[in-house]
Amino acid sequence: MKRSRRTLVPAGIAIAIGSLFICATLLLGNVLDSTSTKNFTAPFGGAGYSVSLNNPDEAMNVGSDGSLEHTLKNTGMDQVSQVQGVDDTRYSFEQYAHVVSANNTRSMMVFEVSAHHSIMPVELTQGAWPGKAGEAAIDENAAKSLDVSMGDTLTINSDFGYSDTESSKSSKSSESSDPSAITLTVTGITHDTDDQYSLSGGSLVVTPDDMLALYKQQNVGNDPAADQFTHSDLPASTIYYSVAKGADASKVRDDVSSKLTGAKVQSRSEAADERLREMNGGGINPITAAILAFGVLAMFVAALVIANTFRVLVTQRRRTLALLRTIGASKSQVHRSVLTEGTLLGLEYSAIGTALSCLVVWILDLANVKIAGSPVEFIPSASSILVPIVFATLITLLASTGAARAATMVSPMEALRPIDATEKRSVKAGRAVFSVLLLAAGIGLAAKAIMQANHYAQSPSDLAAASSSAQVTPLICAILGAMLSFIGLALSSQVWVPWVLAGLGKLVSLIGGASGTVAATNIRKNPRRVAATSTALLIGVTLVATVATGASCATATVNKMLDSHYTVDASVTTTDQSDSALSTLKAVDGVKDATRIPMYAVQGLKNSDGLAQFYGTAYVVPDSAIGVEVADVFGTKNLKDGTIYVSNTYTNYLSSSTASLTNGQQIDLTFKAAPAENFYLGVYEGTATWGSSSAAQEPEESPSQDGSETESSDSTDSDSASSETHDDSMDAAGGLALDDYASLPSADKTLTVQLTDFAITSSAGVPMVMSQSTAKSLGLDSKASEIWLDLDTDQPASDLVDNLTKAADGLPQAQLDGSFIMRTLFNRVINIAMFTLLALLSAALLIALVGVANTLSLSVIERQRESATLRAIGMTAGQLRASLAWEAVLISIGAGIVGIIVGAFYGWLGSITLFVGTDVVAAPNWSVYLSVLLLSLVAALLASIAPARRAIKVPPVEALTEAD
Repeated sequence: MKRSRRTLVPAGIAIAIGSLFICATLLLGNVLDSTSTKNFTAPFGGAGYSVSLNNPDEAMNVGSDGSLEHTLKNTGMDQVSQVQGVDDTRYSFEQYAHVVSANNTRSMMVFEVSAHHSIMPVELTQGAWPGKAGEAAIDENAAKSLDVSMGDTLTINSDFGYSDTESSKSSKSSESSDPSAITLTVTGITHDTDDQYSLSGGSLVVTPDDMLALYKQQNVGNDPAADQFTHSDLPASTIYYSVAKGADASKVRDDVSSKLTGAKVQSRSEAADERLREMNGGGINPITAAILAFGVLAMFVAALVIANTFRVLVTQRRRTLALLRTIGASKSQVHRSVLTEGTLLGLEYSAIGTALSCLVVWILDLANVKIAGSPVEFIPSASSILVPIVFATLITLLASTGAARAATMVSPMEALRPIDATEKRSVKAGRAVFSVLLLAAGIGLAAKAIMQANHYAQSPSDLAAASSSAQVTPLICAILGAMLSFIGLALSSQVWVPWVLAGLGKLVSLIGGASGTVAATNIRKNPRRVAATSTALLIGVTLVATVATGASCATATVNKMLDSHYTVDASVTTTDQSDSALSTLKAVDGVKDATRIPMYAVQGLKNSDGLAQFYGTAYVVPDSAIGVEVADVFGTKNLKDGTIYVSNTYTNYLSSSTASLTNGQQIDLTFKAAPAENFYLGVYEGTATWGSSSAAQEPEESPSQDGSETESSDSTDSDSASSETHDDSMDAAGGLALDDYASLPSADKTLTVQLTDFAITSSAGVPMVMSQSTAKSLGLDSKASEIWLDLDTDQPASDLVDNLTKAADGLPQAQLDGSFIMRTLFNRVINIAMFTLLALLSAALLIALVGVANTLSLSVIERQRESATLRAIGMTAGQLRASLAWEAVLISIGAGIVGIIVGAFYGWLGSITLFVGTDVVAAPNWSVYLSVLLLSLVAALLASIAPARRAIKVPPVEALTEAD
């Protein structure tokens, strides 16, 4: 091993990279588990123990009579604070509530203060904890939002059935409009150290009396007995407790357990371990497992490099091995010597890789580096150190078994023969047949997946009717087909790789002259080793191309879907109908153009009660805006007169009406000139939804720009009820009484329906489009409009969002909407996933490139006499160096081209089967393909430098002497 150390270095580097990756992944898993443990135990605050139901999910279960099945009283949990040795207790029950100040309102999470204030999950930064009813401590960020400070008054009301809109209509305290509202005085300001409540609007800490009052307020309508509740009648949510100093924690735990019925006591660590087991399914963290799979892949590629190295070493040592056999060494001794060498190599370099990984993570910890917002911590464990070393050593041992077996086949007589480095072995017939069968099976399964996916894409109804197992069949066939075909491709590499490289070699011979000819010849002389190197590189390139193509197809498909669901780049709805609003938006950096789009409230298909069943917003779109401010989805850039283009994206929006709409149908419509101040009222007044007997039912919802469901009006709960419940004295924002919307200026028109793939997310009801000429024929002036924007999407999305948001904030009652926000969100998710996967695959690709350098180095060692002969007959050092460079280029480009072709097919296959039932857009990712080829080319040229230097350093006379 000492004599071959230089030869073994590339294989060692491959081992070190793989073990470094695996060790880093396991250390990351330790950080994830540690972070999860902190998050799981954050509600403990300073408590060491928790008391919870045996099944905590049953805490809010109700019986047939509507009462709670598990309360603090009937579980004995209300007795915990009375146990001797218990120092402090905190009841963890939390409720959402609307918190109203004199200037603002927000939803917040309300929970109780602990008995002695010592185990709170948030930190008190100012003032005091609430000590009596009517006092509260509020989160510092919420205090800023509500513009309150110490001593100010708040009112809280149950989140259930309470409307933000009501409280925002008046600056008065909500207790004037709701006698049940609870008035609180701010006595303290808190800081959420573990960021537990930021997504809940912040925390509000109250006394047990006020928590009980809030619970009564929420539940008195559901449970008539709620008004008589005491604190012990509240739900059996977890109680946290701490043990008094000097008390026996074990005895205290036993005493607490004796008071309980259907509940359990857990220590802080036990609770964290249980949650980790639930999250990890009893095994390794799923994120860690997913990343670890790429580490295993990297080691598999490393195994190919290692096997290559040992195979060449055995070839070089054939005479030495034969001499050993001559002087009495047995086959088993020769076999053990090769395996021992592989084991020592694996131990040495895996230890180096593991040590480097620990060093890097330790440095990141010292530097307080954060990844995805979480600090990197160095948390070593036995598994994170031993697993990569043991695994890498085993892989090295297995990779060297082939060479060890070959070493035992060397006969003593070979000590008298000259060494021939040229491979004579042909591909075994069994291996060839097996690889062909695998290829055929894989291609057959892939073909079946393609046919099924195409069928479901053309007949979505068949997909909907199919069973869940039938729906995933195309994806399963695609995965199996890809696996089998790739294994077949790898096993048959000794056949097709030389054939591919021979074709490229002819081209290289023409371009590279004598150097190119020598390179092509050398590749043909060692097809087995070149095939193994190409396979290693093929694996990395194929996976990269698969991920890139899949992400590209997904992006293109999503963008196509977004065009039909979010047809406008961006739109701004505002009550400011002046030209100054249009000019303001046109001046925003990133806005290429803007157009004001007039709109009308539309109703049709009235039932026997005179209520419209078909209603929506008709936009007047100029032809010049099509393909600019609005996507070109109408089939023409010249909208037809007398035609109303109806969104079939919303055909399920009003199923009773739009189901009867067909292309070419004549439909009688009523157009209303509704004011911009409350345009949606003009759409819904007098409709089936408005006239519904259920006043609580909201109009249908449509996706907002952030992907969530948003109401199509600001206060539909109160304003979309039946006309009999309207208060005529209540004015809408535009100054009209609600019932006045029935008498808005209107015009009736019969138009031809054209169902089209488009959607306007800001639309009230069904979005429709008509030409300017059709609008003019109504004889009705529009009183409302939206501003549609054409954006420069080459600009950073975050900048566009910031600029447009600032501009919209400066306009009255403005709402920003549009596809660019959703497109940005989808593309961001897809890009993050793609770049994460590419980063994970980089380890395998890097090892494969090390394999290219290894092959060249071994080639130089084997052909030392041949290189000297070429130098002796006139080949210059530059030509010899060029021949090695051409050899590296041939291997990398050949494997790269095949890998890209295969990977692109796999990526497309995965996309059409993953998005089954969708018309997937085939979108090759040329930038990634070219980048991979360029990277492979540059890496190959760099890899040829050291071997070339070694080849030209040896004088021809010295190299011609036969060496052992």
